[in-house]
Amino acid sequence: MSGRPSPYPFVAYLKATGLLVCLLVSGSLFSQQKASIQIQHADSAVLDVAGRRNILLGHVRMRHDDFTMTCDTLYQYTEQNYIEAFGHIHIVQNDTLNLWGDRLTYDGNTRLVKIRQNVTLQNQEVVLTTHFLDYDAFGRIGHYFNEGTLKDDASTLVSRTGYYYVDWDEAFFRDSVRVHTAEYDLHSDTLKYNTQSKINTIVGPTTIYGENRTLYSEDGWYNSLTSHAELYKNNTLTYNEYLGKADTMLVDSITATVVMKQNLHLYDTVNNVIVEGHYGEVYRNNDSAYVTIRALLTLVGKQDSLFLHSDTLFVVKDTAGNNLLKAYHRVKFFNPELQGIADSMSFPVADSTIYLYAKSGEFPIVWAAGNQMTSTTIRLLLSNNQIDRFYLNEKAMIVNRLDTTQYNQIKGKDMIGYMRNNELYLVDVNGNGETLYYPDDKGVIIGLNKATSSYLKIYLRERKVKDIVFINSVEGNLTPTFLVAPEERFLKDFMWLIEKKPAQKEDIFSSGPLPAEETTPTP
Repeated sequence: MSGRPSPYPFVAYLKATGLLVCLLVSGSLFSQQKASIQIQHADSAVLDVAGRRNILLGHVRMRHDDFTMTCDTLYQYTEQNYIEAFGHIHIVQNDTLNLWGDRLTYDGNTRLVKIRQNVTLQNQEVVLTTHFLDYDAFGRIGHYFNEGTLKDDASTLVSRTGYYYVDWDEAFFRDSVRVHTAEYDLHSDTLKYNTQSKINTIVGPTTIYGENRTLYSEDGWYNSLTSHAELYKNNTLTYNEYLGKADTMLVDSITATVVMKQNLHLYDTVNNVIVEGHYGEVYRNNDSAYVTIRALLTLVGKQDSLFLHSDTLFVVKDTAGNNLLKAYHRVKFFNPELQGIADSMSFPVADSTIYLYAKSGEFPIVWAAGNQMTSTTIRLLLSNNQIDRFYLNEKAMIVNRLDTTQYNQIKGKDMIGYMRNNELYLVDVNGNGETLYYPDDKGVIIGLNKATSSYLKIYLRERKVKDIVFINSVEGNLTPTFLVAPEERFLKDFMWLIEKKPAQKEDIFSSGPLPAEETTPTP
């Protein structure tokens, strides 16, 4: 012998003590069993005959199949092809996977590693930390419990229990799952994560928290690289004062856009407004949204709600930052006491006023308390989502039908109508006022009263004209009923358009053009 130190100090120790011969005879240290665990180095070794094990101490290194391990202390049970290890444990598998911990047991037959305390598993850029990890070295599957954290360059994922499938680049998380990224936090019951594609697959109740918004879903996925999500089950979006639901949601955090498909609902929880449809988009950068395909706006009232449909509904912010609802085109709305049609609608929520518009050559129509109202534009002032006042601007006209041939009519430049408990009780006519109505005496119509005035006030009760006050330039006459000629029964531009009136909620979804001004149907 040259006296050069042995590269395996524990072998020299065994030779010196005479234990090597005993170990070789028993075959306990270097067992020739199939897939046996091989000890490559230790500073010293002791044979524990009673415990039927070898105790290896100091800088222990072992190898089994495709991985090597170093530790401070190792107990080897050769008959079972089984080891226990303690202190500074480090496993390397296939030169890519590293596993550290304080305590370990390993079954060489099943290739199951049970490693405890200060456990870290690293596979390229993926780092898994926990205190309790079972690692299947054959299938390359790690299972942790009592909480663990998986971290890569895109996300940090925490859960009570989880599985990491190394060869599949997949992690499966259960119970109190938390995901942290620069853009959002995610809380879930069950989640899958691909460490290569950075896709989180939602397979249980999950909430995603972002700036001024949250997303809830029970089925879908989220890509941490592209900030894109697709959600397919029980999806809910909360954004500022809005709550949104849809069968499918496509969320792009980079463009701050949410696309909502099928059974879409947007709730304004502050103003009791609901927007529904089958397709919509929400834009977070400019606080706007639109909904189409059977779009429906509901103004929720204490007793009856108002339902409005158009081709497309828009939600935007006005210059003061308040919500502004718009509707285009073919607007129709229904309430048991209020119905109407228009080409477009604008509803500044802060003003509680609905503005109705028509294209050139057309006009909007509102039916309220048995009266048909038309003008170039119409404003409806709401109180608790019920009509408190209405404004008819330019070419204003109100028609009330008594029977198949008799109609009370009021015409003027502009009008203001006042309502109480959904009942019209006063109308102010300003400019070019004309009236044509049938007064009655104790339920008997006594004639046709026709009058003009630059300004007049009409008082109504139970949907009937009870009194008219004429102010300035009054002209009028009363003609007995039997002397009224057919051409005298109508004011100029009179139209009765009851066939266009939505009689029930579903009627607002029927399409059709608005009436033109020059149209004068025969009553």
